[in-house]
Amino acid sequence: MGIISRGADGYFHPTTEEELRGLVLHAGATGKKLRVRGSSHSVSAAIYNDGFDGEGVPLGPHLEVMLDGYRKLAITPDPAAPGRAIVEVEAGCNLGKDPYDPTRRSTWENSLNYQLELAGYALDDLGGISHQTISGFLATGCSGGSVQHSIDDNLVRFRFIDGTGTIHDVSRDDPDPRRRDLFFAVGVSMGLLGVLSKIWLRVGPTYNLVGRQVTTSAAGAAMDLFGPGSPEKPGLAAFLKETPYARLMWWPQYGFERMQVWQAARVAPTPDFTPAPYEELGNAPELASLAGSLFYTLIGNLDDLASVPGKLTGWYAHLEGDLDGAPDANANAYPGRARARPRYTMGDVLAWIRGRLATTLAQQTARYDADPAASQRGQGLLDVARATIEGSFPSSLAGAVTKLIELLLAGALESFPAKLLARWLEREIPYVIDSVLDPFVALGDEPWQDTWMCGLPMDNQMDDQLWPTEFTELWVPIERTTEVMRALRELYAGDDDARVAYEHTGAFSCELYASSASPFWMSPAYGGAVLRVDVFWFARNAGKPTDRFYPRFWKLLKRFDVRPHWGKYLPPASAEWRAHYRATIPMLERFLALRAELDPQQIFVTSYWRDHLGIAPA
Repeated sequence: MGIISRGADGYFHPTTEEELRGLVLHAGATGKKLRVRGSSHSVSAAIYNDGFDGEGVPLGPHLEVMLDGYRKLAITPDPAAPGRAIVEVEAGCNLGKDPYDPTRRSTWENSLNYQLELAGYALDDLGGISHQTISGFLATGCSGGSVQHSIDDNLVRFRFIDGTGTIHDVSRDDPDPRRRDLFFAVGVSMGLLGVLSKIWLRVGPTYNLVGRQVTTSAAGAAMDLFGPGSPEKPGLAAFLKETPYARLMWWPQYGFERMQVWQAARVAPTPDFTPAPYEELGNAPELASLAGSLFYTLIGNLDDLASVPGKLTGWYAHLEGDLDGAPDANANAYPGRARARPRYTMGDVLAWIRGRLATTLAQQTARYDADPAASQRGQGLLDVARATIEGSFPSSLAGAVTKLIELLLAGALESFPAKLLARWLEREIPYVIDSVLDPFVALGDEPWQDTWMCGLPMDNQMDDQLWPTEFTELWVPIERTTEVMRALRELYAGDDDARVAYEHTGAFSCELYASSASPFWMSPAYGGAVLRVDVFWFARNAGKPTDRFYPRFWKLLKRFDVRPHWGKYLPPASAEWRAHYRATIPMLERFLALRAELDPQQIFVTSYWRDHLGIAPA
């Protein structure tokens, strides 16, 4: 049969199930591979065919597919359950608005969440962002932060096209055990069983959220982070089980050790409810994003300042207001909520950095006076300050960092002050990281309230182009939470050596979530609730996190029966890890056997998935 033409962007854009099936049949008939791109929120190798990394136009022999034209949905009240509805949605529909959609076809109005809310319904849970397509969200086992609620509970039926072009229509409660198996196998399948075409969800009435984020020291957190807990202070596992929605952001840096606890509970909608949104970056998020992005780019490349200008192309575009995508993808979700995007100058950004560092780094004066070793290090900064900046010592410390940024942006990388400042900061950053981070992670208590579709994806406010973040996400049985937290604390402590500790923590955070048990075979939460450890890496840092940073966590958590999130960075493919997956994923062998049956020509298999899962050649 004929197939649709490749688009000018190199992708195929089917608009019907028959066009999608035609692409699958064409791939099988011509010996080509086929992979589907959603919002590209996973690592590139998990998404695309061999030889393509998602950048530019895919011109190779294989088929790269985008479902941007395949996003219709229908909502029908469920006659068997008053107050609930059945939603039939095509696989390319985004959960919320994708501000980075290259086709520019994703809007709030055509998103699943918006149309559900408009009709008076809601999903039980969402992840930290809502950019993804519904099929992409499911494919790698994404999840929100709740043991009590899960989008898995909403899923009731799938249609998918296997590698032979056969269309399967499978449901959770199908009386045929084979079709039930197909349902639970394809729910989390990384695109290896076939292409999801349609999804059916049973949804309940809409709800609002009331929550708060409290930032304290780790020791001052409301739960016992590293112990079994007590009647007055529950253990972390108990807190995660008892709290309807929760996310913890752990800043484990030496001497800093802060914990941000975000939590929320449902409340019934009322006519007088007024959203007071969670502010992840404060009341001037665009300015904070610009300042934080610039600052993190600097401290992540102190040993190679020459690389920084090339990493700031997108940053300048944001400063000048040229890039699409508001920092908060929720901003235009409702009439009256839209806001003009402020314009800032370079001077505004530098003043923001200098002002906050001047406040928090003033404490360094006392350190240098009290500690001879610190005083010796501080003398190096005084030399820098005398050479570059006028002013008192506290303001000079803040000024030193700001001055280096100014020199860098002015292209004066080879100047004596720039080299002197960079050398000092590279040497000193492990000892002052607590003061450096304080402006970005301030102590406090922030109450908020919002709708479910804007409140649950709390990270929609983080602009991926200013805060490009990579991470490995490691899921462990929730019963082992205390052991895992103690092991992480020991790793982060670095044998009480500030420099070693900084190598283990970096300057970024670690995110902690929980998820309920999943019925889908390849979900990392299959069989029981889990604690999820998301190890973050700022993508503009020098080097690769897979070289030295992530391996520490893979090795550390392996003994706790860790399972990885399939869309994030995985441990290196090896016989050792393939054996680990077979030992910890009970349904893996059945999944692979079913995969071989449904896709005998392996048109959906890439070398990446072959190597990680041990898929035998066809």
